[in-house]
Amino acid sequence: MARNPDPKPGRWILPLIIVGMVGFTYLFTTSIDTVPEVPDNETSSSTSTSTSTTEATSGSSAPSTVPIAISPEVQAYVAGLDNFDLSMATLGDRMAAANAAWDDRSATFSDTRTVLETLIADTTTFADEVAAATPPAGQAGLALEHEKIVAAATAAKTAAENVLDGLVNSEGSAERLAALESFNGAVGDFSAAVSSAKAAAGI
Repeated sequence: MARNPDPKPGRWILPLIIVGMVGFTYLFTTSIDTVPEVPDNETSSSTSTSTSTTEATSGSSAPSTVPIAISPEVQAYVAGLDNFDLSMATLGDRMAAANAAWDDRSATFSDTRTVLETLIADTTTFADEVAAATPPAGQAGLALEHEKIVAAATAAKTAAENVLDGLVNSEGSAERLAALESFNGAVGDFSAAVSSAKAAAGI
């Protein structure tokens, strides 16, 4: 019987397995290294580019608005209304101050009467100026609103006269205070009519 020169033939199996595993690992690692990497800045650039494109697309589809041109005549008329509105507010402040001074007796009857007479004259002049400031021709909407403005100025003049009448010809203060309330209402109506006229003018 021939003698086996290598009594332990299985001892070569383990080294062969290890060599195979090392070779497989090398091939696997090499294949991973060959995959190209995408830099972070390229990813960010791609994202920002698509966002910009979307914004440009959405912006181009938005409807464009063209401002409406307002004639110089309408602009001048509206500027006059703003001045009238300030003047009416000043008249209202003066009327309130005159009545408050009389109610707390910090002003005499004679002084209060003089102040109210001056207010009536100023309010009458104011109402005449408002009526004379007609809107530009061809502006039907403004013409309609102007009628409301004139009516409010006229109502303020009438109320101012009634305030003085209540002071002079009434024993109590009820008639005077009622006329004062009407005057304040006319001031509010005037301001609201001015706002409506400006809206009708497109301002």
